[in-house]
Amino acid sequence: MTFETVLRVYRTTMKALLVALIAVLLGVMTLQIVMRYGFNGSLIWAEELCRYLLIWVSLLAGSLAYERGEIAAVTLLRDALPRRGALCLATLANLAAAVLCGVLVHYGLRYAALVGAQPIPALRFLFQDSFGWAAWTVPPVYWVYVALPLGMGLLGLRLLLDAGRYGLLLKRGGSVDDLYGGAPAELPE
Repeated sequence: MTFETVLRVYRTTMKALLVALIAVLLGVMTLQIVMRYGFNGSLIWAEELCRYLLIWVSLLAGSLAYERGEIAAVTLLRDALPRRGALCLATLANLAAAVLCGVLVHYGLRYAALVGAQPIPALRFLFQDSFGWAAWTVPPVYWVYVALPLGMGLLGLRLLLDAGRYGLLLKRGGSVDDLYGGAPAELPE
């Protein structure tokens, strides 16, 4: 299995997961609006679920956004450097960003473990207080907080893979043009 095949499977799986999460988010939001304005009542768990789904979607989509070049970048220095220097800068920038992602994974996991045992507030109210269900039936906030280390881990892995690819380009005598198909990326007008 080649690297490109693994990336293609990853992209397809991640896109399907993100579409499913966004569909659930849209469905719950629509249901909440209908309940609130159509039936003059609301679901106590809907807004909290939408907030958590939005967190997951945002953090999981980060690596796909990076891959597509949709993350904000300051290219002033890169564009001012010679082509090989720009490739060196891109490699160093990816390595530095990957280190930052690693720090966020480490502390994100520590934080999730530290406070993650608490129940999700709206679900605790719904399951325990309203229906008298056992405490173990309420999902912990760990599943919300673990989105950060997972999303940053995926982004960090992608940054490291690209840094390795940039390093190979440098070794083979490539330049920054090889990254962008012949010309550095331009800002949209």
